[in-house]
Amino acid sequence: MGRRGQPPDTHPRAACAILGGVVSVLQRRLAAVRARWTVPPRWHEVAAWAALVLLTLIVVSGAAVRLTGSGLGCPDWPRCNGTSLTPSQGHAYIEFGNRMVTTPVAIASLACLVLALLRAPLRRDLVWLGFGLSAGVAAQAILGGITVLTGLNPWTVAAHFLLSMVTLVLATTNVWRVVQDRRGAPATPERDPRLVLPVRALAVFGGAVVVLGTLVTASGPYAGGEGTGDVVQRVRLFGSDGFNTGVMVHARAAAVFGALAVALWFWARARHAGRQLQLPLTMVCLVVALAGLIGNIQYHQRDDYPEWLVWAHVSVATLLWNALCWSVLAAGRPAREPRTAEEAPTVAATREPTAV
Repeated sequence: MGRRGQPPDTHPRAACAILGGVVSVLQRRLAAVRARWTVPPRWHEVAAWAALVLLTLIVVSGAAVRLTGSGLGCPDWPRCNGTSLTPSQGHAYIEFGNRMVTTPVAIASLACLVLALLRAPLRRDLVWLGFGLSAGVAAQAILGGITVLTGLNPWTVAAHFLLSMVTLVLATTNVWRVVQDRRGAPATPERDPRLVLPVRALAVFGGAVVVLGTLVTASGPYAGGEGTGDVVQRVRLFGSDGFNTGVMVHARAAAVFGALAVALWFWARARHAGRQLQLPLTMVCLVVALAGLIGNIQYHQRDDYPEWLVWAHVSVATLLWNALCWSVLAAGRPAREPRTAEEAPTVAATREPTAV
């Protein structure tokens, strides 16, 4: 028995009851707002695109901070330094400027959540995506602070970048579903399994290449503390000659990925995938070709290559990840065969047209 003779589970039950009541009140209030004022779908689409673009840009600007040696320009968090919130010298301005980019990113992400809550009819999937975006931005801010406070520990830097990739998955999915909703198209089209499964496999392999590239970057030069004279630890994951070994492993994996991407493009063309899937696969091939060109220059100059090459590589890798996510969404799910004659019209309606 709990204190005062109460059962031990009384307090958790009371808390759940209170929380349930709060949620119920909020739902009624939101329903009343939706009844009086309908959010134009165009607003939600603009917010979704803004969140995706800004989340992409903050990855690019974050890479620029590290490659200018400004990662510890503001050595404290959330203040710039122990005594001031604002920067006072060159590298601090660069680092603090990137922190300020978080503000429009957070506004766009919160706008996605608010507009999803106010739109009619309510779409729970869009609400969860808006919540995930807002939570992702908050987690990024906290992890960014941990990265600074740990002196740019390479593992936290890598986690910071990879969390950005996860957030981009949410942002791309949000844009896709909002756009599909405006078009009156299914959020998850059905396609030939011989198309869907290879696209998913390519995306998984692409994710592995991105993770590998992140670890290689964490073991190489341009750690982020050069401009402020800070010595930053590097990862030694690939042995004594870790960086060169990692570069060679990553280069070979990326080459295989590029060959698979081109093969999948031709396979989709042969299977009459349609423009909705063929276009993002084309973008994947074009961007991976650009990444391969940049990576080839880095590979042959790995003992002394300029910072801008790393920045370009990170930027292109981010765009490639967006294109891969869009391809997976456009591929949809494997179509199932109707089990009865009555199911046939319903199944056919969810399939994308196969004409190119």
